[in-house]
Amino acid sequence: METVTERPAPWSRAMLRVPLLAWLRTGALLAVVVWASTELLPRYSYYPKPPASFRGSVLLEGWFRYDGNWYELIVTRGYSLNAPGQQANVAFFPAYPLLVRVVDVVVRDAVLAGILVTALAGCGAVVLFHRWCCERVGPDLARAAVAVLLAYPYVWYLFGAVYADAVFLAAALGAFVLLDRGHPVWAGLAGVVATAARPVGVAVVLGLVAVTLQRAADRPGPPARGLVDRWRGRLRWSDAAVLTSIGGLAAWSTYLWVRFDDPLLFSKIQGASGWDQEGGPHTWFKVTLVDNIRHLPQWIGDAVDNPGIFGYSPWSSVLYTLGTVFQGLLVLGAFLLVPRIARRLGWGYALYVAAVMGIPLLGSKDFQGCGRYLLAAFPVFLVVAQALEPRPALRRAALVGGTLALVLLTSLYARGYYVA
Repeated sequence: METVTERPAPWSRAMLRVPLLAWLRTGALLAVVVWASTELLPRYSYYPKPPASFRGSVLLEGWFRYDGNWYELIVTRGYSLNAPGQQANVAFFPAYPLLVRVVDVVVRDAVLAGILVTALAGCGAVVLFHRWCCERVGPDLARAAVAVLLAYPYVWYLFGAVYADAVFLAAALGAFVLLDRGHPVWAGLAGVVATAARPVGVAVVLGLVAVTLQRAADRPGPPARGLVDRWRGRLRWSDAAVLTSIGGLAAWSTYLWVRFDDPLLFSKIQGASGWDQEGGPHTWFKVTLVDNIRHLPQWIGDAVDNPGIFGYSPWSSVLYTLGTVFQGLLVLGAFLLVPRIARRLGWGYALYVAAVMGIPLLGSKDFQGCGRYLLAAFPVFLVVAQALEPRPALRRAALVGGTLALVLLTSLYARGYYVA
């Protein structure tokens, strides 16, 4: 495991300037892309909602798509349950809409509040990621890791999209940074926000526990004769504080139990018609994706020969299928990096990455959404930066290629295409 022996200095302007400027540069680029895409390019004609009207929508309307409508409903009307088997907003965890509601008290516009919460949380996540990298590598490589993160094709979810991913990532990174600094109690509290933000938050609990055990095993102590001896006499009572991170999930399940008589209702609703994310072999083995790939030649042929069939959009099916295949390849790449993460950062972070990707992977019928879920696997971006460091030409190509893909996907998202 590669680490630096000297801990970085406390927060300073220099520590903040690098990630802040990087986030601002990427944010400015994506803001222009979103505005230009909604104003100058044709929108996806099958997007189910008309253009939203809210304060600042002239510039920001392209950030409000798909799940953002559910979050707006939660903020303005609260949680509710529809008829059995139908989609409902109880599928969405509460941390993000609670923060949006707080900001909404000030700005008096739920959609604008959601965009602001995402942007602020995304900025915080980039700052915390830079800090986390500095705990392990020098400032130059930490800067390179931030560049890799900000060239990731789905990083637009850290800049304004009304989704919970930015809040989850900021909370998860905050928990691990606080643990690095020797504050397990505060790390557990940050973990509470993460487990209240997304179902995959349980991976943060596993990661915090694993990293705590890893750190404890490295403390001075008597010679270890077995696995248990590695922690006997090295663990402290304060280390147990990281277990409080499960509190977000526990509180959410308790609310569902009291309000709707079902503590696991959020999981059951995922199987509703239209989402179809119920567990089982059909989902685990990606039967839907296999069927889509099988129909891909037909869709391509229809798109070329009959692109304007009323009520049928073959290009949408082609784009959707290619997008899910691309996301599947990204997930495969992340899993292939787990052994490298174990060698470079320790088995605790390797377990975290495996869990944070494995949990949604089991619940996704075709990899859709896994592109943004991979943002939570932040150790991946550091080990990729380490791998690219001695290969400057490949690094430049990767950053340029990633940025071009980011611009394309951001534009498609802003125009209403379902790309993640």
